[in-house]
Amino acid sequence: MSISDDALRKVLIELQNRLVENSRQLVTVKAQIQAKEREKRLAELTKKELSALDKDTKTYKSVGKAFIKADLSVLNKEMDDRVEKATSDLDIHEKEFADEGGYNWYLYVMRLKLTD
Repeated sequence: MSISDDALRKVLIELQNRLVENSRQLVTVKAQIQAKEREKRLAELTKKELSALDKDTKTYKSVGKAFIKADLSVLNKEMDDRVEKATSDLDIHEKEFADEGGYNWYLYVMRLKLTD
């Protein structure tokens, strides 16, 4: 039982289209991972700087173009929350990246088999 050349070409074209689409998705996920890593680093650095301050130091939070007075403990809590959120988002994006990468690899192997 043999598959016709036309059918093989159609399957190959479909797989190539899927590969291109998945490659685009991978680029998007990579960009999201990098953004979350930057966000996490920024929150960690901010938390480190805040931890060096005395407890009675006046601190301010940026809200748009204005600065509003905020307790140091509140700012520390916000930075903790940002680090936690960025970490959980990174886990999700890295899982997406791994899933998409595996699928792309499968498509690549199938493409090679069809061209032999």
